[in-house]
Amino acid sequence: MQNDSNQDEVYENLKASRFKQQKLPAWRPVPTIMSTTITFVAFGVIFIVIGVVVLIYSGKVVEIETRYDKDCKIDEDCYVKLEVTKKMEQPVMIYYQLNNFYQNHRRYVKSKSDSQLNGDYQTLNEIKNSDDCSPVETNQEMEKKFSVNGKELVPSDVAIPCGLIAKSLFNDTYTLYNSDKTREIKIDQKDIAWEADKKLKYKNTEKPPEGKTWEDIQWIDMTDEHFMVWMRPAGLPDFRKLWGRVRKDLEPGTYYMKVNNRYNVSSFSGEKYLVLSTVNAFGGKNAFLGISYVVVGGICILLAIVFLVGYQIHQRKEK
Repeated sequence: MQNDSNQDEVYENLKASRFKQQKLPAWRPVPTIMSTTITFVAFGVIFIVIGVVVLIYSGKVVEIETRYDKDCKIDEDCYVKLEVTKKMEQPVMIYYQLNNFYQNHRRYVKSKSDSQLNGDYQTLNEIKNSDDCSPVETNQEMEKKFSVNGKELVPSDVAIPCGLIAKSLFNDTYTLYNSDKTREIKIDQKDIAWEADKKLKYKNTEKPPEGKTWEDIQWIDMTDEHFMVWMRPAGLPDFRKLWGRVRKDLEPGTYYMKVNNRYNVSSFSGEKYLVLSTVNAFGGKNAFLGISYVVVGGICILLAIVFLVGYQIHQRKEK
């Protein structure tokens, strides 16, 4: 009987609890036309200010963009002339840009083996069963004949790494020279990949077949940062990827970029560009972001005016 009375007491307490009965005091704001107008105006002003600031910073970025696939022949070296009209303060970013290359295609994005890229050795049967790298699974399908250390690869062996992304690896190289092509300007190619990729995602084969090293079975060093940058697919058909940095100021004048032109873009009607750019607190040149903020801010203010005018018309009709 004592237990029953305790249970009844607990039940009564729960019934009396405002929290359990969801009767806590609450504030439900009722927007008025004036509060709505003020809110839209405030957000509009904030967006416009941010947009103007972004546009100002974007305008300070010095950028040079040059297309070179038309002038350079495949498998030959050529010099691309670069005219620097304003001082480019370090670090000067070196990008390659590809147009009309759809890295976001579903079949393309899926065609890789994450386990293999992380250093796990997988046989050809394991790769085929997982279907991760289809349709590029062997050295022959990868069109690779030699390993990292120059040894001949067995055509029917599993390609390491395998997959469409790896097969389409961008392989042009760049060397920057001064105006008379006598002095090389160093391009720092370190720290161009994401830290997470370098530390966690990409490793060379840790347990290769007995009697072999990873250099014997891989056609590329999977810890190469250019490889890591390429393996992160772009979301749009026109994209840029970082090649390196010049860690000194480039004074106004003429420079030449020696290009080892090996990447053929004719098969997909593509275009290749070389881009030199400075950066600031908002990154590289990006007028679109600033314009977007200004447009959104303008729309907010326009809506505030529409609400206010509509309210005034409604008030006059009622009178």
